[in-house]
Amino acid sequence: MGAKKAAAKPTILASVNRRLAARLIDCAIAVLIFLTVKFGAGALSAVVSAITPKTVLLLACFSGFTYFLLADALPNGQSLGKRLLSIATVDQKTLKGCSVSQSFTRNSGVLMIVDWVWIFMESRTRLGDMFAKTIVIQTGNLTSVRGITDIYSNGKSRG
Repeated sequence: MGAKKAAAKPTILASVNRRLAARLIDCAIAVLIFLTVKFGAGALSAVVSAITPKTVLLLACFSGFTYFLLADALPNGQSLGKRLLSIATVDQKTLKGCSVSQSFTRNSGVLMIVDWVWIFMESRTRLGDMFAKTIVIQTGNLTSVRGITDIYSNGKSRG
């Protein structure tokens, strides 16, 4: 019965603008994680001589990149950027939040720049989404709009 409820709810793909904005927010968070770990481990290296500058850099890179790869597996398929913008990455069939393996698959593409070109096509699905069998949908109160511009299309306000 739970699957019927999920299927009955209208599934509206997230707008390109929201997806790009969420990605920028998540990149900023990954950089913040990198800097926090770098400076934290750097301060620790002053006390512990076994921690070298190279180790600090590797640990910081690993931490930031791990967030970037696995962020979509946070609860409900929402990275922090997606949560702020009311969108979520979900399984294509079940509409349940993105799993860890799906998050890794969709975000580990070698050609990430080329991957994002696909988002501008009609299906709004990146290559990473195709491989992971995920889609990015609108969540929250916005059940019938794709973006802020849709609210004011044709001079009409929704609400």
